[in-house]
Amino acid sequence: MISSNDMRKGLTLDIEGEPYTVLEWQHAGEARGSANIRMKLRHLRTGATVERTLDAGHKFREVPVDRHPVTFLYWDGEFYHFLEIDTQDEIMLPAEVLGEARKYIVDNLQLDLLLLNDEPVAVDLPESVVMRVKETAIPRAAAGSHYKPATVEGPARIETGLVVLVPQFISPGDWIRVNTSNGEYIERV
Repeated sequence: MISSNDMRKGLTLDIEGEPYTVLEWQHAGEARGSANIRMKLRHLRTGATVERTLDAGHKFREVPVDRHPVTFLYWDGEFYHFLEIDTQDEIMLPAEVLGEARKYIVDNLQLDLLLLNDEPVAVDLPESVVMRVKETAIPRAAAGSHYKPATVEGPARIETGLVVLVPQFISPGDWIRVNTSNGEYIERV
């Protein structure tokens, strides 16, 4: 059992019988009241993100999740093929296991395959991924204020189908870095 005092990002916990990974957590004390812990969690199988607030003294059961480093090889239209780095075994996963993460999976990407009871349940993406822009659309001006100048951004479709808002100087064929947690453009590479 894990106490809320031992909480950290990346832990996989059993909450109401379901496996959730801790994305963010904050210990919050209220004036003249009991302390709480606020958590942002991702369901390990579905990828759904939820927020929970619980009493600070709450105990959690840790779910044992095995991590296997893999490299993405290719997609055959039905399965995503990965090479397990340690054993050199090929692993095939259907799109349902990858969920929204499949939009960020590009050739030769190294990531962690998460196994729960020897069953592949999800992948853990790196913080950012370098992706190639397939097409761009006409940019539109975003409103500015006296704190932040107006920007001109337009949608860009990546080879994986992901759509990202990018600055107007990005064109098809450019390589960009994309944040995998929120799908936002970081920089041109």
